[in-house]
Amino acid sequence: MTETTAASTEYLDTLLRYYEDEIRGEAYFIALANYFEEREKVILLGKVERRAAEAVVPLLQKYGLEPRDEAIIHAEGNRHLWGHEVYTWTEFLTYIVDRYPGYLDDFHGLESMAPDEDLDALRDLTEHEVAAIDFAKKELAGDSDSLAPLLRYLG
Repeated sequence: MTETTAASTEYLDTLLRYYEDEIRGEAYFIALANYFEEREKVILLGKVERRAAEAVVPLLQKYGLEPRDEAIIHAEGNRHLWGHEVYTWTEFLTYIVDRYPGYLDDFHGLESMAPDEDLDALRDLTEHEVAAIDFAKKELAGDSDSLAPLLRYLG
């Protein structure tokens, strides 16, 4: 029998918030896809967000955490394009490369609060951000295999 470490309120609140952020992120990318010729790539980023959220659903269930209605969260994501709809593709990718490492710090912070038995799911959550950053770097470099990190994460 494995020992379960008590989860702090801060950890549980953050876990639920990050789950909702991923659902919001999915909607953000789907909405943003309407503004880029690279529509399918942006939609793929949305699928990565969904997959990241799904990685922590078992933890939400484990702790009895109830996210808000997904339609409400999606509506928030649809409304919050943060001005990114006017970015060029290069500007958008540069934004990812510059901003998303901060999200990695956030996810590592969540991991540091977590009971050991939750770490596999949380590492999966963290890994989606690595995939997005790697994709953006490859895309900026003109790498014809830029989708590989996203596809690997989804695979």
